[in-house]
Amino acid sequence: MHHAIAVWLTARPWRAAIAAGFCGVLSLLIPLPFALPLPFLVPAGAIPVLVALRSDPRQALLVAATAAAPALWMVLPFAHTMPGVIVAVLALMFAPVGLALVLRRTGSLNLCFQLAVAGAAAAVVLIHVLLPDPAAFWVEVINRAVQSAKDTGLLQRNAELDAAIAAAVTVWARTMWGAAIATALVTVLSALFLGCWWQTLLEAPGQFGAEYRRLRLGRVLGLVVTALFVGAFMVDSALIGSLAWIALVALTVQGLAAAHRSKASGRLKRGWLAAIYVFLIGPLPLSTAITALALAAWGLADNWLRPRVPAV
Repeated sequence: MHHAIAVWLTARPWRAAIAAGFCGVLSLLIPLPFALPLPFLVPAGAIPVLVALRSDPRQALLVAATAAAPALWMVLPFAHTMPGVIVAVLALMFAPVGLALVLRRTGSLNLCFQLAVAGAAAAVVLIHVLLPDPAAFWVEVINRAVQSAKDTGLLQRNAELDAAIAAAVTVWARTMWGAAIATALVTVLSALFLGCWWQTLLEAPGQFGAEYRRLRLGRVLGLVVTALFVGAFMVDSALIGSLAWIALVALTVQGLAAAHRSKASGRLKRGWLAAIYVFLIGPLPLSTAITALALAAWGLADNWLRPRVPAV
């Protein structure tokens, strides 16, 4: 099925543009960053990746612009109060293309993975440097959403409940930028991986799997990610807590790569790998959190304990 999709998208230039724009419209049905519209937002970014790897990079940028146009049109009324929304939309749609162009030039999917993680971490640091009170933005956004829920009757007016919500908002808002950018990182990497997979289905079946199983943070980035992942449990810092979200995503992706490598070598059954994905992207937040933490621990061990030789 995916091979047929890749063939259809690349047969005519206009098909990729129309499909990306359609996915971009559908992605607006689920608001970011509070949800992850994987069924639509990831293909919207993956289609330009496929075009970038298969044909003209300029055409890929036009396809990405087509995917971004509906979202930009919807958020333009809020640009004067929340200019960061414009930047977020552009990053989600154009970052996968930028990584695809790096992949096209270097041939290293692992380098693209490392650049994406480093870029997300840099974005978190930049926000905490530029904004005098990074948490205040999320406090206002969440309080506005809570008030809207009360006005529409979705949430009861209760003094004790209000106090509990206020306390929870204060805690979560401190690291919400990290959670939002980590969500964007997942989206960008998923779009890159899907687009690369489509491209290899057409040109070199099986190559993407081999490249994906070799994903590794490396020594320098791995040391930083490890320090952040461990430090989040020991240091009460909004910046470190926000960066820990990026570290969690990076280690989870490497953990998934290690799981696929174990499956390819016969040490992990296909059913167990399928179960990992079910628990990771399932509808239950608790199962997602537990699975992500388990994969992150696996990824942490894999980065430091795996012999530095090409994977199978």
